[in-house]
Amino acid sequence: MLTLLVTVLATAYFVVPELLTRFVVSFYFVRKAPTGTRSEEILRAAFWAGVPVAFAWITRNIGWGIAPPNIAANTRVVFSSLYSEKYFEQNSAAFYAAFHGFALFNLYLLYRTYAIVIIAALVFGWIARRLGIVRGYLRRWPGLTRLLFWAFLPRISEWDVALSTILVRDPKELIVRIDVLTKNETLYRGTVFEKRINSDGDLATLILEDAQRLIRSDYLRDRAAYEEQKAANPTLEKPDTEDYWHKIPGEIFLLNGSEIATVNVRHVRPVAALHPDRALLNAFAALQQQLERRLDDRADTSSSPKPAPDDNLL
Repeated sequence: MLTLLVTVLATAYFVVPELLTRFVVSFYFVRKAPTGTRSEEILRAAFWAGVPVAFAWITRNIGWGIAPPNIAANTRVVFSSLYSEKYFEQNSAAFYAAFHGFALFNLYLLYRTYAIVIIAALVFGWIARRLGIVRGYLRRWPGLTRLLFWAFLPRISEWDVALSTILVRDPKELIVRIDVLTKNETLYRGTVFEKRINSDGDLATLILEDAQRLIRSDYLRDRAAYEEQKAANPTLEKPDTEDYWHKIPGEIFLLNGSEIATVNVRHVRPVAALHPDRALLNAFAALQQQLERRLDDRADTSSSPKPAPDDNLL
């Protein structure tokens, strides 16, 4: 029974906080696949769980759910009773009374621990989704920027960083456009609509909007013909790759991650999000008004009657 109790407490204090953290941050980003051994993962989880447990212990007598007193005596009675049957037989009434206080104390301590873990995970995820914005605010303090990236980037999947707007300063103004070369040397391009990353951190599927495919065979044929004829015909135009992109029918296009060889990522501003500079628009409006007034003045001058000639000058 003592081993079972220790296992339950270890799981509640060190395993559950890690699972809660993973669950909360999964709403913000995809975590990077663990690369260490199982023992290293356990040590890392114990380290990250130790901070909220310590904070919960410090605040155990503050606010709602104050922990019951005499926890040291109750713990001693509980563990002694579970360790020794003889002690339990002699102090069974004391064991049940102590176990009630022991269980209530751990319940209050765990509730505080889990609340701290959830709040910290929410803050962590919120900052992670806005690393580019936070980096813009901290550009005057490069040391804080490096600390920020050290704390966040190693825990986010590389695919989630590359195929999102996490690192840009205006994520709502930009979209992710990519060029994808598959292993059979077919080139696609489009806007990232959705992605799925598996538990190993590899890209499982990639969904594109406005997908296009390059007719590479036609381009290579015309390019070879151009190289052969450009010496004899200097005015011959070089083939433009934009003429060889063909839209793929349908609204979305799905690619399997296992078929992707290389990816080129661009963060671009969509046409609908292009907002002209307000000061420049005001300057153009003022200039237009001045031109209209001058044109009106010239029109009035040309339409006014000319003075009659003076007879004395004849």
